[in-house]
Amino acid sequence: MKIGFIGVGGMGYTHLLCLKEIAGTEEICVSAIADKRKERREMAEKVFPEAKLYTDGLELLEKEELDTVFIITPSYEHFPLMKKAMEKKLSIFCEKPVCLSPEDCDQLVKMEAEYEKPICIGQVVRHMPEFLFLKECIDSGKYGKLLDLSFERLSGNVNWGYEDWFHDEKKSGSVILDLHIHDLDFMRFILGEPDSAEVLHHTSFSDGMVNHIVTKAKYPDLEVLCEAAWYHADSYPFHASYRADFEKATVQFHSAIDKEHVFLCTDGKAEKKKIGGEDKEIESEMNIKSLGAYLIEDRKFIAYLLGKSTENPVSLADAVESVRLGIQILTQTKGAC
Repeated sequence: MKIGFIGVGGMGYTHLLCLKEIAGTEEICVSAIADKRKERREMAEKVFPEAKLYTDGLELLEKEELDTVFIITPSYEHFPLMKKAMEKKLSIFCEKPVCLSPEDCDQLVKMEAEYEKPICIGQVVRHMPEFLFLKECIDSGKYGKLLDLSFERLSGNVNWGYEDWFHDEKKSGSVILDLHIHDLDFMRFILGEPDSAEVLHHTSFSDGMVNHIVTKAKYPDLEVLCEAAWYHADSYPFHASYRADFEKATVQFHSAIDKEHVFLCTDGKAEKKKIGGEDKEIESEMNIKSLGAYLIEDRKFIAYLLGKSTENPVSLADAVESVRLGIQILTQTKGAC
């Protein structure tokens, strides 16, 4: 399988290392890589020395004969690259968010309806063992009814993006479509579509772009709180967490306290549950310290493409609904519902 790879930033380099791991056991080859920055192309070349290098992703798609493409660029480039890859009839992996506007959502869904090749979107939290533990607690019902659930995903300022794209709302969709969308998507994955979503609190950077958001999602018998932030100080340590209160147990995960265990409290007993999963430590300018769930995610998609699995990890249509929910929340912050 010949793979084209577009975007070797912090996230892209993580996925590139994942594909290097997978190439050790599966018949795949990253044959072409694109990034605008010379130093990033040189980094990528060390991982896949035989790959042809490009400065432009659209040029790569136009010139190369490929089976699959990985699109791991800044968010504002996802939609045009997706369109071009679909014109070329390729299997596609695209990082989240798949797009940034309602119009692009509609167009992608329309295009996918007539598309015969697999498309997978990188909603990585769906593959994190510590979050899947929560899903198993809900699905099994062994701790009774879920009564209360909250998510947090908090980070320092995002100063590492190419040409500072994170701080341009038209390019990133703000903290809502870049960071908050992780928990909005996972909430949909485990609970289905909410009846409504309401912004309880938000703050903005000096240019007006939202940097802190608290959302309440309503279900028939449950309200879920989701919070995300890009705080002003870039030294603020990233963490992701959840707390879930059931009739017979309380479950908590907090990556800054203990990233390897989930805390499970039942009547008379509190214990740490070891969370396993494939992992490999890496160095990154982002808050990613290991391949972890990214490797799990990429393995699943490659297995699906090779016919070794019947499950596409996250479909385009599904991921688009998470974008729509994020856009609805972003619209509320601007005073329009």
